[in-house]
Amino acid sequence: MSKSTERAVLAGGCFWIMQQLLRDRDGVISTRIGWIGGENENPTEKNNVGHAEAVEVTFDPDRLSYRELLEYFFMVHRPDLGADVVGTGYRSEIFHASEAQRVVAEQTIRDVDASGHWPGKVVTRVSKAGRFWEEAPKQQDYLQRFPIGCPAPFPRQREPETAS
Repeated sequence: MSKSTERAVLAGGCFWIMQQLLRDRDGVISTRIGWIGGENENPTEKNNVGHAEAVEVTFDPDRLSYRELLEYFFMVHRPDLGADVVGTGYRSEIFHASEAQRVVAEQTIRDVDASGHWPGKVVTRVSKAGRFWEEAPKQQDYLQRFPIGCPAPFPRQREPETAS
């Protein structure tokens, strides 16, 4: 591991899912979930005016560049679906920690858009990282502790039995 680490804050939908997807990349040292980009202090699930669910990623830039991390981020969520479709809390946004990160983020968005990978235009916003409000410990690493995830919001249909 190098002597320096870098921090990225990425919002791309449910933070439990994004944390699970981002944590195992080579070069990722740690992840934590929380809220960023909103209007109120101490946001919670019930009170998070304008905040996005986000993952703070600490990574080793000698093993994983910021650009490589963003390229993976754009493969594992729908950056072409705006807040009007997915909701403000689940919006796609990159919160940059430096001017260099801002430049890389904007170039990566242009390249992803030009690739035609997603059916629509990439609507991911790039904003300066403000305060990251860490979510409660019981919410951290949720899908590692509960691999089945959340209960379905509606009853599941039973699979029809097949004749042998």
